This record gives sequence, C-alpha cells and structure tokens, in this order.
Amino acid sequence: MKIAVDVFGGDNSPRAQVKGSIDFIDQTKDVELVLVGDKQAIENELGKYKFDAGRITVEHAPDVITNDDVPTAAIRAKKDSSLVRTFDLLKNDDSISGMISSGSTGAVLTGSVLKIGRINGVLRPALAPVLPAKNDGKVCLIDCGANVDSRPEFLTQFALMAVCYMRSVFGVKDPRVGLVSVGVEDHKGNALTKEVFGALKRLPINFVGNMEARDALSGEYDVIVADGFVGNVLLKSVEGTAQMVIGELKSAIMGSASAKFGALFMKKAFRTLKKKMDYNAYGGAPFLGINKIIVKAHGASNPAAIAAALHQVKKMAEADLVGGIKAELAELTDATGQVSEKADEQ
Repeated sequence: MKIAVDVFGGDNSPRAQVKGSIDFIDQTKDVELVLVGDKQAIENELGKYKFDAGRITVEHAPDVITNDDVPTAAIRAKKDSSLVRTFDLLKNDDSISGMISSGSTGAVLTGSVLKIGRINGVLRPALAPVLPAKNDGKVCLIDCGANVDSRPEFLTQFALMAVCYMRSVFGVKDPRVGLVSVGVEDHKGNALTKEVFGALKRLPINFVGNMEARDALSGEYDVIVADGFVGNVLLKSVEGTAQMVIGELKSAIMGSASAKFGALFMKKAFRTLKKKMDYNAYGGAPFLGINKIIVKAHGASNPAAIAAALHQVKKMAEADLVGGIKAELAELTDATGQVSEKADEQ
C-alpha cells in the first residue's frame, strides 16, 4: 500500500508532516509513503531523523496553495503546488490508496471533486471527523463544514455514507443515527431538519431521532447528521470547550500547594483525560463520497496528528470504504427515492 502526503499547506509544514510520516513508518509495516512538496525542504527535514529510507519517496512540487487563494482558481492554476501534485498522483497511480493534506479545506474539497471525482450517485461529498464520546465510544459527525448550504437529500446521503463508515472501519454493527436539531421531539427543527427527519425515518438504518448538540459526546449516538454550517459550529464548540476545561483545570491545580499535592494522586487520570480530549490523537476528517480516500488533517496538526491521519487512510483502505459506500448507496437508492433522480440533475 502507498499513501501520498501533501507536505505543505499546514501551519507546521514541513516539520509536522515529515516527522509524522516517519513516526507512522516506524509504527506500521507494508506501507510506503510519497511525500509531495519542495524536494530540498523535505530532504532537509528527513535528514534530521533515522528511518527506513526504502519506504519513503519524495515528489517535487515547489508551489503551495494557501488559505488566501481562491480554491477553484488555485487548483486550476497552481499545477506545481504540493496539493495539486498529490491529487494527480492519487488519480493516476493505482498503487496509491489514499492521501492526506492539512492545507486549505476549500482547496482540498475543490480538488477532491475536480481531480478525483464523486462516487457515482453522490450529490455532495462531506467531511466526517470522528470525535471521542463517553464510555470510550466514538461518534462520527457529518457534515462538519464542506457544505454550509444543504438540501434535504444531501443530509440523507450523509447519513448513509457515515453509517457505512462506522460499520466498515470501526466495526459498529448497527450505528445509531441522530439528527442535530433544537430539541429531541419529532416536530422540532427548521424546515430543513423536519424534511430530513422524515427521510431518515424511511431509511432502513437505525435512526434514533432528533438530538441536541449538548448530547453530541454522550455516547448515545454513533453518527450525528447535520448540514455543514451547524456541524462546523458544533465541532468548533466542542474543541473550544475541551481546550477551556483542560486549561481551567490546569490553572486550578497550579493555584495552591494543596491542589498540586492532590493532583499527584490523580496524575494518571488527568493524563488519560487529556489524551482522550486531544484532537491530534484522532487524525483528520475523511471526505466521504469521493472516489479515492482523502483525509483532511487539521491545519495546526502536530506530528502525532499526521501519523494518526495516515493510520486512518490505511484502515479505510483495508476496509475498502469507497467500495462499501458505493454498495450502500446502490442498495438504498430505492429507499431514498431521490438519489438517482437528483444525481442525474448534477
């Protein structure tokens, strides 16, 4: 298996991408990496570490797409950028199973559609990060920002793709699906969520109804469905709350000698909590609905997050996630009553 890495575009490039790639190589077998970006800069960074050089190759791409670039124009114009060259490798080399990038989300989404293409019948690809939940659980949030303006049929497909993701990659036999709304009652929500609620009830999935954002990490759901605007607000709220709680806890402990002494007896518990709430341990968010495996890592990813994102790609490739989504959508086309019809309009 080969995985391509867009080395530039993130806040900590190229150090985080190179170190994370080397850590991944040390943790796995039978996987090779192609690092894409300015060759001299990458090789300078590689020279700082010891690793199996036979499992890492470098593809030269001197240009970079930044967050200030207009995504569509940049994908078309910056053909020598690390991101575009990574897409080209993924598209043209069948031995490459997937890619990761911590660059501009808009550019990654645009390139995914223009360069790789959507799975037949998919109306819109969606970002689907996996978050920690109570009792050592995991919950998939779809969509978290790829589609800020969505139609009901988009969210219906999001649910199907996320169910397939949780089944094939995480082994959840019958994922519990919740729809983000302003109350748990069936009649609550805006026009969009009310229509989606009815559509999800008609699908042969384990739809458990509306849910409130405060219950996102309750462990009561395996999939959370939202349009990209609401999902992104929910995700950023969770991240911010986690950072605030950890920070306030640290300040309270350091505030007195007795608190410091007591914390010594809870050091292991605090370390476990911090690790569980650290988004770097969860890698990135896959773009579901694309013909190849693409994971968008956080722009501020550290080496641990890059390594985790590479593990995600490996796991999804081994589970044949793309093939699973194709089969899931084909099987449930009649159940949605809209997939084929709407797909033909695109």
